[in-house]
Amino acid sequence: MCYHSSTPKTEKLYDLLGSGYTIQPYTSYFHANGFNHPELPLLASHEADTIKPYSWGLIPFFAKDIVSANDIRKKTLNARCETIFELASFKGSAKSKRCLIFVDGFFEWEHQGKEKIPYFIYSEEHQPFAFGGLYNQWVNKENGEVFDTLSIITTPANELMSKIHNSQKRMPFILSQEHWSQWLDKTVEVDTVKTMMKPLQDGILHAHKISKLITSRTQDANVPDVQVEVGETLF
Repeated sequence: MCYHSSTPKTEKLYDLLGSGYTIQPYTSYFHANGFNHPELPLLASHEADTIKPYSWGLIPFFAKDIVSANDIRKKTLNARCETIFELASFKGSAKSKRCLIFVDGFFEWEHQGKEKIPYFIYSEEHQPFAFGGLYNQWVNKENGEVFDTLSIITTPANELMSKIHNSQKRMPFILSQEHWSQWLDKTVEVDTVKTMMKPLQDGILHAHKISKLITSRTQDANVPDVQVEVGETLF
């Protein structure tokens, strides 16, 4: 599943999107750990010309209070494409609150026996690209605090990700730019949305091994070194 990613600097996102978009300030991460609920740059279906930071870990409408909200969002970092129209946490968002989440890479582990080998996965020339996701706004009734939250959709793995993420064989749902508008269009039929959610074709993503810094308990992993290639790369 996808629990670790990196986000592009604002200027690289402007280069990708062009002048027709407004980008609100957000934090650029070399390594964003989903379990810390960082804010990621997101383009929502209801405001498809403005990129805003949304917190990773979707809080659904039925969360009663902040305690239950925080418990639920640990389990909604990802949404499996096969069940987003069935599960209560996601089905409302799947119909009308789809989004693009902009990253410039993500991290995954290959299992070799008892060893877990971390990889950084990215596009050619490390250009930003978009995950397909879901979003929701939740309001804490106790104090009125508003939470804009997201979940990253996952699909079965393509050939590359089957080699790397060989324990579960999943990968984030990645959309080519030509399909962005259709994904954000709330009028698109459910069957069409389902056909869009498929593994990315091979040959677009690249990957290399990285150090164990990403799982260090004593060092900050949100640094450039977390993405640096180490050792022999097979993929």
